[in-house]
Amino acid sequence: MKLTDTQDRIEAVDAGLSGSVFRDVDLSASTFSDVNLAGSRFENVNLGDVDISDANLTGMRIRGILVSDLLSAYEGQS
Repeated sequence: MKLTDTQDRIEAVDAGLSGSVFRDVDLSASTFSDVNLAGSRFENVNLGDVDISDANLTGMRIRGILVSDLLSAYEGQS
């Protein structure tokens, strides 16, 4: 699936989006529930107020850091 120039909020539920590429898009206020985002790439993406729950984030990176490492560090602080 290819979305180009969309301004709509995205709601993905029980979706396989592994290996997807999100580039130069505004995903603010979107919802991803029970979604496989493993290995997906986000480049120049607005993720403000995005809700991601029950998602497979294996291999996803933010500024080169694995999301799983970021979550482990966050959970270790609380």
